[in-house]
Amino acid sequence: MEKIVKIIIILGFRLEYPAINPELQGRMSVGIKLFQDINADFLILSGGRSNTAISVAECEVMKQYSLEQGIDPLYIIEECNSLDTIGNAFFTKKIVEKIRGITEIYCISSCYHMDRVNYIFSKCYGPQYSFNFSNCFITPGDLKHEQKSMQQSNLFFKNIQSGDMEEIQKRLYSIHTLYMNGNK
Repeated sequence: MEKIVKIIIILGFRLEYPAINPELQGRMSVGIKLFQDINADFLILSGGRSNTAISVAECEVMKQYSLEQGIDPLYIIEECNSLDTIGNAFFTKKIVEKIRGITEIYCISSCYHMDRVNYIFSKCYGPQYSFNFSNCFITPGDLKHEQKSMQQSNLFFKNIQSGDMEEIQKRLYSIHTLYMNGNK
């Protein structure tokens, strides 16, 4: 019988200074509590340098916070390439595909953000993966920004079959302004 593997993916939040901010700390607190409550196998911390004025990636700040909360570094996986939610999903899938026996994936973000997270992760991962999106950090968000971002996400994924990583990668590096000049 294969081991049941549970992972938690925590989405980063744009840094304004090289330390954890309240929203990112809230997401981390929810994710770490869940990690401990369900005895998860991996904690994937997803976030690159979305603010180039800051010298550290979001995942580095998230890892430091995790270590301060007593999480063993052996359970932490950093994903440092993502610059937005589409990147969070795309780059974490590349990590998840290498882990055998995953039965449960929990995605953690802010509650106002979870509808878009659900849509984007479902589009990137495809139907072979099942997610739990029920754990989130409660904080007021900019709903107009979320609506605009959801419209942009719908345009990005238009005519792409869920889980088609090759097509998503092509589009990521050809039309997405945050990744067009980046490395693959």
